[in-house]
Amino acid sequence: MEVRFFNPGKWFLEHEGEVMDEIQRVLAAGDLILRKDLDTFEENLAKFVGKKHAIGVNSGTDALYLSLWALGIGPGDEVIVPSHTFVASVQVVEQLGATPVLIDCADNLLMQQNIQLTPRTKAIIPVHLTGDVVRTYAGFVDDMNKKGIHIVEDAAQALGAQGLGYGITQCWSFYPAKILGAYGDAGAITTDDDKLADDLRQLRHHWKRDYSKWGINSRLDNIQAVVLNIKMKYLGESLAKRTQIAQIYLESLNDTPLRLPEDNEYRVWQDFVIRARSEEEREALYNFLKLHGIETMVNEYPMPIEKLPNSLKIEHETLRIPCNDVLEPAEVEYVISTIKKFYEKA
Repeated sequence: MEVRFFNPGKWFLEHEGEVMDEIQRVLAAGDLILRKDLDTFEENLAKFVGKKHAIGVNSGTDALYLSLWALGIGPGDEVIVPSHTFVASVQVVEQLGATPVLIDCADNLLMQQNIQLTPRTKAIIPVHLTGDVVRTYAGFVDDMNKKGIHIVEDAAQALGAQGLGYGITQCWSFYPAKILGAYGDAGAITTDDDKLADDLRQLRHHWKRDYSKWGINSRLDNIQAVVLNIKMKYLGESLAKRTQIAQIYLESLNDTPLRLPEDNEYRVWQDFVIRARSEEEREALYNFLKLHGIETMVNEYPMPIEKLPNSLKIEHETLRIPCNDVLEPAEVEYVISTIKKFYEKA
């Protein structure tokens, strides 16, 4: 059996008529940029995450970049970012001329009171990686607000999770492999701040209302918006299916030497990440699954900046196994039996 890590074509074939009808409608009307379907998606997303505003942009990376830019982050500023994160979370800080200050993965899922702030600290980016939400201590948001430190949440992998939304913005990715995936690059920013939302809408569109300011072209196009509107109708089913598969993995792999992800009330299952006892074991497991037709992803995030030791250790020992809403029960069972076979042979 072959099991793909993710198969977006399968969902499309199941909903082809609905998707193509809507795309054809948009194309025939010529409603391609900043039209009603985008407005509808922004309204749907804002309602789903419980925020006043959603601003569609062309990627999750731009969502982070524009959030920090609109908040005035630039040269001389420091931004705290978890070391264990995708490169985009750090990249945008560097691109704005600010300095990323990495914290190791021990602090990744709980914003500790002992984070080292300096007079130059202007923002913190909690990263809700693989759907597991970064929790905060009581009074954390108030403390940061009093210090003039903005919280910009990297929620690219956590749509539908509980306990996020405490930042001034939440940055979403709709890359095809995400929980809510477009048919190309797409992203969005959500916020309750009226002025910030207005600024972000101008920034994504060259700031055409005031040519004394610079902006960029980062619009979420209407073809992607209409696809996302369709997929939002099935989002509850998708999240439930992912949870069901994750529970099967947790129960069935509990007797292996693998360290399994924490199941808690906050998380969603963007990915199911297993951790081996060593880098060598992870590599052997990866190759064994590949040999048996199972596509997985190593959980490493290389970047041109020195990462911290605990983050590197986790990244070298972890592996993402298939966990999405188009997997068949037989595929899930095959993944489990193959992993167990690996440890029986070890």
